Amino acid sequence: MSGPVSEVKPLRYAEDLDLVDRAVSGDAAAVRDFQDNYRPMLERVLMSRGVDRLQAEDLVADVIAECFGAGKNGKTRPLIEKFEGRSSLSTWMIRITWNRWLDLKRRDKFRGELPSYDEDDDRSGDKFDRVAGDNPDDHLLDSDLAELMGRAIREAFDSLSPDVLLMMKLSYLHGISQANIARMWQCDQTRVSRSLTAAREQVASVTMQRIREADSSLQLEWEDFQKLCAAGLDL
Repeated sequence: MSGPVSEVKPLRYAEDLDLVDRAVSGDAAAVRDFQDNYRPMLERVLMSRGVDRLQAEDLVADVIAECFGAGKNGKTRPLIEKFEGRSSLSTWMIRITWNRWLDLKRRDKFRGELPSYDEDDDRSGDKFDRVAGDNPDDHLLDSDLAELMGRAIREAFDSLSPDVLLMMKLSYLHGISQANIARMWQCDQTRVSRSLTAAREQVASVTMQRIREADSSLQLEWEDFQKLCAAGLDL
């Protein structure tokens, strides 16, 4: 007996998976898109956490190279082949790059202080791997930056007039159509559309202004802010 056919739901990150598949297969346009989008974004994320520009550029260059199989003398499989679409590609790349930076910091911290053993000559692998990886810095991306970003965007929403804020909640939180909102306000739908567009622009502008006022060293752009939110920061 045949049951009902289940609806096939589209993959949430299908576009990211498609970009990765095309890049891995050698599609020059996909490779260029990947590099143009992620190289500057990853560099800005590192620099926003106090990483020196040259160090950020070098680390990101290494990560990008590994994405296309240049790690370990070019003998490893492309890093992005491991992307499975369980999160956004932005989330995945940010996590890999940030963890790579933390690994480098731990290596520098413990260099010269690594434990030695009588049987070291018979042990394979990196001595650093014996050092516990737990480090308070592991949570920097999810703590002080998230607090700053959360405070900034809350102030941005507070800057909206009550009626426009209500419009946004009805539209984006509750899925009320602009036509229905226009009827509630007894106005033309075009006015609602313009109000929502202006509100989005104001939220972006005020958010970034507050972030720069709080920490002028941060070099985040609104696009980076959105991608960090997608990376799972709890604002």
